[in-house]
Amino acid sequence: MTLILPGVEISVVKEIVTGQLNPAGILGLIGLCEDGKDGKPRVKARASSYKAFKDLFGRSIDYSVPEAKQAFQNGISEICFVPLASASAQAAGLTIKDANGKDAAVVKARCRGTWGNDINITIENKEVDGVQKCKFIIKYKNATEIFDNLVGKEDDDRYYIDIINAGSDMVTLEKKSGELPATLVEGYLSGGINATMKDYENALEELEMEPDVDLVCATVMDYKDLSFVKQLYANVEAHCKTMSLAAMNRIGFGQVPPADELRHQNEEAKEIINMTLTLSSDRFVLVAPHGVLGAVMGLLGSLKYYESPTYKTISGVSGLARNYTPSNLKEMLKANVLLLEAKRGKGIIVEKGISTSGEQISVTRIADRAVRGVKMIGDAFIGTLNTHLGRNALKEKITEFFLQMEKDGAIQPNSAKTDPAFKVDVYASDDDIAKGIVRVDIAVRPVRAIDYIYGTILVRA
Repeated sequence: MTLILPGVEISVVKEIVTGQLNPAGILGLIGLCEDGKDGKPRVKARASSYKAFKDLFGRSIDYSVPEAKQAFQNGISEICFVPLASASAQAAGLTIKDANGKDAAVVKARCRGTWGNDINITIENKEVDGVQKCKFIIKYKNATEIFDNLVGKEDDDRYYIDIINAGSDMVTLEKKSGELPATLVEGYLSGGINATMKDYENALEELEMEPDVDLVCATVMDYKDLSFVKQLYANVEAHCKTMSLAAMNRIGFGQVPPADELRHQNEEAKEIINMTLTLSSDRFVLVAPHGVLGAVMGLLGSLKYYESPTYKTISGVSGLARNYTPSNLKEMLKANVLLLEAKRGKGIIVEKGISTSGEQISVTRIADRAVRGVKMIGDAFIGTLNTHLGRNALKEKITEFFLQMEKDGAIQPNSAKTDPAFKVDVYASDDDIAKGIVRVDIAVRPVRAIDYIYGTILVRA
């Protein structure tokens, strides 16, 4: 505004203040969960505690997505879970008969997928004080649920269908005749079907809308088809690479198949090594042995972004599914597999925190943090004037960000202190200015973890 009458006009110009980056260690997790109320599919949601996660996605999540519990036990800050919306996935089931041979009820796994095919049902009938009662024993791997003194009368507070539906985390019962079932020994559920590759791809696309996620995992229930597993891991790696190009950097995780899915124990290391041949990337981590993937992701989520998981101890795991020989450990480390090993006095530790390219995971996470920080600062300057003062202000903000990273210990100068921890240059040519372009050149020196120590001892006479 131009003054007409004599006076004073004061313009207030606010300094550009950039926001704060989200904490590192947010896990984007994909998998099957049980349907919600009235059979409606559950939708993407976030949880910062295991109790909240289980409340959101159902009691059977322990079995369909075991990585979640392990991740929370090891300190993950938050999980963004994308349920697989699948028309083809089916829950495993088993029809149980009554004493007259009629269908008494249908037992169904609470969640769809092939995991339910491993649920075993045992029913034992007995007579107590002239009343026919039964006992249900429900087993899945190392988990067992026992429901005793159940009756077949609907108006009884021990009616077997109501008790199991209310108390079981594994199965539900669908009433048929509703009569007390006959004795059944070792009945397995069957007919469980997993989601398709297209379902996983759709879930990965939905995860693209979560810019603060920096760890990604797609839960696999069935490792019998190794070609499917390899393709899924390749899709996760491609997703992470694509998102990193958009300054939403993230690292994908997978695990080796269970030992019994591989052809022979002596060839196990070779088959695991073959999985890394087409997955060599800074953006993907392959964890071995099977069954500890969630713990590794939780450990990473609990560490500062510049800290290495090497030789760190995981929690919530009582033992490893496989203890590799020293020769196999060396072979797989050379192939850049992230291995866990039980060490006396330290517990179960990460042998070496590397991705399938051989790069330290912590170095990649430091570079990712730098990218996210520069992106956040740059966004705040979009639309401001491309002047010398404007470019200097941008340079100052970026310099402040990297000074804090250096203070935190994430970046450092070279050992001779002749090269600084970072360099920043912000500039624009006349042609750039005409096109609205500012160029930023940055060099950083990420801190690296100590992986090896070589000692020399001089023994004097």
